[in-house]
Amino acid sequence: MEAKVISLRPEYDVTTEQAGKLLALQREILEQVALDVDYREILDALCKSAEQIVVNAVASIMVYDQAGESLSVLAAPSIPPEAVALLNGLVPGERAGSCGTAVYQNEAQYVVNTRTDGRWCDLQAFAHDFSIGACWSSPVKIEKDKAVGSFALSSFEERTPSIFYKQLLETCAHIVGILLIRQEKEQSLFHLAHYDPLTGLINRALFKQKLSSAIEYAVTQNQQLAVLVLDLDGFKDVNDSQGHEVGDKVLQQVAKNIQEDLGEGHVFSRLNSDEFVILAGSLGQPPSVQLLIGKILALFKKKILVEGHEFTLSISIGVSLFSEDGLSASDLMRNADTAMHAAKVAGRGCARFYNEDLTNSVKYKMDLITDMHSALARGDFLLHYQPQYCQRSNKLAGVEALVRWQHPEKGLIPPNDFIPIAEESGFIQELGLWIFTRACQQCKAWWDRGIPEFSLAVNLSVKQLDADNIQKFQEILLAMKFPIHNLELEVTESLIMHQESLVALHKLEALGIRISMDDFGTGHSSLAQLKRLPISKLKIDRSFVKDLSEDENDRVIAKTIIAMGHSLGLKVLAEGVETVEQQEFLAQEGCDLIQGYLLSRPLTVEQFSDLFKAV
Repeated sequence: MEAKVISLRPEYDVTTEQAGKLLALQREILEQVALDVDYREILDALCKSAEQIVVNAVASIMVYDQAGESLSVLAAPSIPPEAVALLNGLVPGERAGSCGTAVYQNEAQYVVNTRTDGRWCDLQAFAHDFSIGACWSSPVKIEKDKAVGSFALSSFEERTPSIFYKQLLETCAHIVGILLIRQEKEQSLFHLAHYDPLTGLINRALFKQKLSSAIEYAVTQNQQLAVLVLDLDGFKDVNDSQGHEVGDKVLQQVAKNIQEDLGEGHVFSRLNSDEFVILAGSLGQPPSVQLLIGKILALFKKKILVEGHEFTLSISIGVSLFSEDGLSASDLMRNADTAMHAAKVAGRGCARFYNEDLTNSVKYKMDLITDMHSALARGDFLLHYQPQYCQRSNKLAGVEALVRWQHPEKGLIPPNDFIPIAEESGFIQELGLWIFTRACQQCKAWWDRGIPEFSLAVNLSVKQLDADNIQKFQEILLAMKFPIHNLELEVTESLIMHQESLVALHKLEALGIRISMDDFGTGHSSLAQLKRLPISKLKIDRSFVKDLSEDENDRVIAKTIIAMGHSLGLKVLAEGVETVEQQEFLAQEGCDLIQGYLLSRPLTVEQFSDLFKAV
């Protein structure tokens, strides 16, 4: 009985049995796609399925190389390796066999006899050596109908393709195109999920995977590993002064310099904005950590050139070792990060190895961060007031509000212990607003009781110099009808030199609030810079006051600061005055105000009230 003929497409007539074979082939491939089988395995399976349908023939898939100039074999499970090697590098053209011509002409090529067909004239040796009698090839297309490769069936006998074989060839080429699109999208998604778009380095997620794999291998091979966390010092200044676009280019250059210096023996990743990480020892070689640290630090002795600007940066490095400092990827990365912060504290531009004491220090810091939020609600924070006296009259001229933390378990915690942590964690905004409000309320209450007005100085953090905080300051002062001319905000010399800070300070000055520069002499201010700053007072840092009696250099510095301040019409205050000799020298040089233990320690609200009663 003759097989029934059916139409899959108007121009193709195939039998029911043949149509069933095509459907079975497509179903088999779709099942493998659904099971998320590797696409190369699927391509091999496609070739073998086609070979089962067309007996005495082998299938092959070729695609353009990365340069887009020649073809390479992507799948050919039944073709000998030596034949594959000869096919690789085939340049599409009119005499490049069935595959090269199909890609060049962008249409299927059906060569019935390779020995007589002009399209195979340049491949006669190949056809003879591997007994290729006929070869049919269909272009693989994935975008704008342009060929990117080919699917071919090479027969070991001269052969004319039937309508069914042509349909099979076209179907297989179409499936290859779909698989290539799928693979391209998967690779793109993988790249987006695992690579940093700015530097091209692997990101934290992929680095952690690679570190975990390296640890598993290191356990079985008794291998050493080292994790180095790198953080750029002062990178924020680059963004603040030149903008984020230049900052991004600096990061790209830094990443390129480090990667080129590392070579291929290490895994290098960007963790976040200006933080990187290196896995050393992943290739089985013991990590030469000290040598690696030396190479990285040496890189930053050279200036970085970006868009005509020169940048001098340093880098802080923290190191953890497997297995001494951790057995998991998370432990090693966390401990290396802890060591990096220790390098920051040590002065930056250096490296520190992890040890258990660093963990204890970090735990103490984290405990304080957790405690600070509840401490404010419980009322554990309190203010003391440091009197400031006029040199000429010896009368009270002002007070500086100083925060203290009376912890229910740890006792009185010094400001130097918790203020830097509050700055780092961002809690300083909440705490600073509380200090500002409470100090203003207390002084207003004193003045409302008839005590003569004096100047109130409140320290200000860089984290408080934003539009929201400035608006809150203004609202608080207006609500309590605080005499703004009595308010003075103290900022450090390093803070006031940032452009963004200057804009905010000018806004505060416009409200009538005076600005005082604290710790003067410890930074890099020049006379030219000072005259443009919105300040009314300089505070001589206590480090220049404590040795005034013995150190000639300190006397010269103090004398110079006083003269500089007066030349600019600024008041000058010396802090940390503890001896009569110090006071006499400052008075002789014309210092306007002093504060320190010689005249008074910081006082509680009750002690300060008693001081007023005595006056």
